[in-house]
Amino acid sequence: MYTKVIIVLSTILLTACAFNDDKVNDIEVAKLLNDQPFANYQTYQIESEKDIYALDQDMINFVHGSLMAEQDPFVRSRKLLKKLFHSSPTDLRYMNGANLTAREAFHQNTANCLSLTILAYALAREAHLQIQFQEIEIPEYWIREGDFNLLTGHVNLKVVGDSHNGYRVVWGGKTTTIDFDPYVVKKHFPKDVIGRKRVTSMFYNNKGAQALVRGDYDLSYAYFKKSIEADKLFAPVWGNLGLLYKKVGYESHAEQAYLASVTIDGKNYNAWNNLAILVSEQGRAVEAAQIYRFIEKERRQNPYYYALLGDEAYHNGNYEESIRHYKRAKSMLDDQHEFYFGLSRSFYMMGDYELAEFYLSKAKKHAAYKDIKEQYQSKLKLLSKL
Repeated sequence: MYTKVIIVLSTILLTACAFNDDKVNDIEVAKLLNDQPFANYQTYQIESEKDIYALDQDMINFVHGSLMAEQDPFVRSRKLLKKLFHSSPTDLRYMNGANLTAREAFHQNTANCLSLTILAYALAREAHLQIQFQEIEIPEYWIREGDFNLLTGHVNLKVVGDSHNGYRVVWGGKTTTIDFDPYVVKKHFPKDVIGRKRVTSMFYNNKGAQALVRGDYDLSYAYFKKSIEADKLFAPVWGNLGLLYKKVGYESHAEQAYLASVTIDGKNYNAWNNLAILVSEQGRAVEAAQIYRFIEKERRQNPYYYALLGDEAYHNGNYEESIRHYKRAKSMLDDQHEFYFGLSRSFYMMGDYELAEFYLSKAKKHAAYKDIKEQYQSKLKLLSKL
């Protein structure tokens, strides 16, 4: 699952504060944006909002050739879902970093949850389906990319009727959810209906985060600025912008960006954490300690937090500590393949190939995606030869 990527530093703790409508309304974008450190940011060709959702003739032909014969929008939407996932040549493969436009996702047959949602939206609109973007309130969940941990969110698309002939009443309670992750759908996490501007902001934020990881700071700023222009109340982009400012030595701007993020969303724990790191490095130990205590209290019930600690321990060579954290995560939530994979590779590094193979088999069993199962199977074949 993937969407509003939030860049976080290697070692993380988290906290929260109250949402304040008046302060949100007081956020002055012009004062928080500083072009000066990013002299070349305007030289990049950034996708327009129209580009993100645009269809080409092949996509239009796909919709009209495969979907429009169905009068019932529920049948039409289910057919779209099946075509996306199960019918060559349009069946999609999940790739975490595939932050793609609708056209790119369609022709590359690759997507993450955001680009899948964008593609499904574009195709569904052409198919005259009535649709809603949904942001899912999943627990904090991290992935590693190089030296960074990235906190992920999740979006999907819900088809609720026909946009042209009022078929919604006849359809009744039937809806179709288009989502890469069946776990998210089955768990019935809280969800919010969001608009296209928010999804556009997420797209630019993801692209900016990827550029930040690569060290391409001017491009990163260009995308973060576009994200803010699309939706200034998308809290994660302000937190990411703060980290970018810090990377180029603009600490006062970084602090203000972090504060903007947590003013919009007091539960943006990563922005709080990065703010705590910043003030700690400036010698403001009391402020930092208050934030850290609050953050840790909030995260104690999250198994993914212990998986994050396990990942950090693994990358620092502390394999016994990594195993301890992953086992705690598993005890809280026993159906996540990542936890078993974390245990497998830690036992492998300790030379216990039997347990490594045991937990890798568990990882394969619980993996939701076919391509991930295949990756685990390849690893199992290698382990069996040891």
